Amino acid sequence: MACPTVSLSRVDIENQLNDLPDWIFNQNALERVYEGKNYLDALQKLNAIAQLSEAADHHPDLSLNWKKLTIRYWTHTAQGVSDLDFKLAHQAEHALRT
Repeated sequence: MACPTVSLSRVDIENQLNDLPDWIFNQNALERVYEGKNYLDALQKLNAIAQLSEAADHHPDLSLNWKKLTIRYWTHTAQGVSDLDFKLAHQAEHALRT
């Protein structure tokens, strides 16, 4: 899947964040911290996101720290947040509901 090259405006980003209350716009990216029950649970969450990302051919920055997983979506070709980042953030929310 080709990455879109259009970066969303700050207003569009803020509006779309209304549907993702646990996500924030931070340093020009969508960001969410998930807390697992323990390290292995957080690692399983990371693997689930890796599967989604590979299927979409759009890879976020992932950071695993003890039982916390931080996900950062940003479209390099757009130099900002695109609709695809929001699509994948919604998919992550669905996949990681516990």
